[in-house]
Amino acid sequence: MEGKLYKEQGKVIKQKRLSEYIEESESILEKYENLKELSEFAPEIRGEISKHNTKSANKTMMMKNLRKSDEKTQQRESHQKNATSIAIQIANGINKKQLKSKLPGFNVKIVAMIMRHHDIGHTFLGHSGEWWLSNIGEDYGIGYYVHNALGPRDLIYRYRVEEEISKKIEQNHPEISKKKLTRIKNSLWMIMEGINSHNGETPQTEYSPELSKTKKEFEKENLKCHTKKGFDKTVVPATPEACLARLCDKISYAPYDMVDGLREGFITELNEEYISILTKIGIAEEEIKTANQNGNYDGIAKKIQEIWIQDTINNSSNMCIKMSREQGDLQRQLVALNNKKIVDFVVLKEDNQTYPKCLRILMNAFGNVLLKENFLNRLPELYKDPEQKKEILKKYEHTSFYEFIKYTCDSNEEDLEYTIKIVEEATKQGILDEQEKARQIIANGEEFEISEEFKNRDMRISEYIEYYKTKNLENYSEQQKEQDMMQVLENIKNPNKISPLYFNPNKRIALELGRKYLATLDDFEFIQLLVDTNLITEEQYKSLTRKYKDFDFRKEQDMQANWIAISKKVQEQGGAR
Repeated sequence: MEGKLYKEQGKVIKQKRLSEYIEESESILEKYENLKELSEFAPEIRGEISKHNTKSANKTMMMKNLRKSDEKTQQRESHQKNATSIAIQIANGINKKQLKSKLPGFNVKIVAMIMRHHDIGHTFLGHSGEWWLSNIGEDYGIGYYVHNALGPRDLIYRYRVEEEISKKIEQNHPEISKKKLTRIKNSLWMIMEGINSHNGETPQTEYSPELSKTKKEFEKENLKCHTKKGFDKTVVPATPEACLARLCDKISYAPYDMVDGLREGFITELNEEYISILTKIGIAEEEIKTANQNGNYDGIAKKIQEIWIQDTINNSSNMCIKMSREQGDLQRQLVALNNKKIVDFVVLKEDNQTYPKCLRILMNAFGNVLLKENFLNRLPELYKDPEQKKEILKKYEHTSFYEFIKYTCDSNEEDLEYTIKIVEEATKQGILDEQEKARQIIANGEEFEISEEFKNRDMRISEYIEYYKTKNLENYSEQQKEQDMMQVLENIKNPNKISPLYFNPNKRIALELGRKYLATLDDFEFIQLLVDTNLITEEQYKSLTRKYKDFDFRKEQDMQANWIAISKKVQEQGGAR
């Protein structure tokens, strides 16, 4: 049956075919039953994932852990706990409201697990660490880093958490059938998908799941998050539980970003700009005045969260998670004001002048060690052979490379294969994107300047511009574009033809392994590595760890054009944390 057209708020929308509704209903029930079965073994699942999420207390939320002066200022651990509590409250509230509905309710245990570990993939120094590593990857042509994809990548491929969970369940429940155990293992992807999709589309306060999504589609999405720039912003959650997690993330961080800004001196009090928004949310002016007098703003943050929690319960079903239009707009306004008053000042000139340079040096140094030791060919056997591994570790025992070598030796075959796959796909996508950029520049008659931060990438684009100047680009076919990309790919594999602007395949993989290790460090491990490798002096260390309250950080904010562009993009995307 062909769907009819109807109008909604000025848009023409096609109604779904009956078959699509039937398919969705089946997807709802199947996922509901699978999640219900998973929740029977929540202690085992929660316990095994938790083993790999032990660094959150030392990872930056918004304020850099190295610079914060107040113990109450959020870090990833406190944010994840707070967001979990909010998710449980909303899930229970909507379930209670829908008792008479025939639709299945939220699986509260699953929501809690997704929310408790949604930030497991965060790097050192919050989003700035992630951006620096991502920018370097783009410059080298080896792909991008986004925290929501890094977490599932490690859990699935490095830690083989699905195997760990299956073993633990079998150990605790010896009576379980092989069929049920296999079914549970095959359903765990929905928890990983909830983590992968928590930082998706541009700002919105209404979410509906893509119920037809399969495990294979989730795996493709995780890969694309690493290989296609901005792809993470297009991911739609597969389950209602994952949809709820996304909104709860915002409900958790937005009020406390404001409070942390007050704690660390980014804003001295709640002024008229904040008062205008907060009173519309539902905070009385007298409460704001009292908080400004006693300097305690936690009560206001908690009240904002309670208002948004109730608003979400009132306006949502488990198939459509949303806030009212008014409160949704106010949430966006608060996030935008926090960005304007706080986020734009968090990264200082010395941060941006020091850290990316150090990261490049470390990635290259780590990569060179791997190539020197022929690690890429030896890794599978080193992982399986404790004696060989012991011998290698002994060689680097008293060097600053020891922890990296240890981390790399612990890479199983699956982990290494996925890393290689990421690099291969990122290389293809990078060539396509850079060639397309060159064609657009020629078509638009634009001038092209080489930037310092993306020097390698921009020089490659410059080479493509020269190449395409000799081509007739009118009606340039997709087949021709593919052929151009494949030709460069072949040249990369041929040491006699490769341009010095492209690293050979082994160097690219080695660089990615170095970057991957760096991404696992918390704030304090990272700064200590810079000290141990003599990349920063004692004076630089003291400066990089100055507390926000001890100096006028606004005078030292990073005014580099690229960072401003990033800040604006964050604001446009709802200030994702």
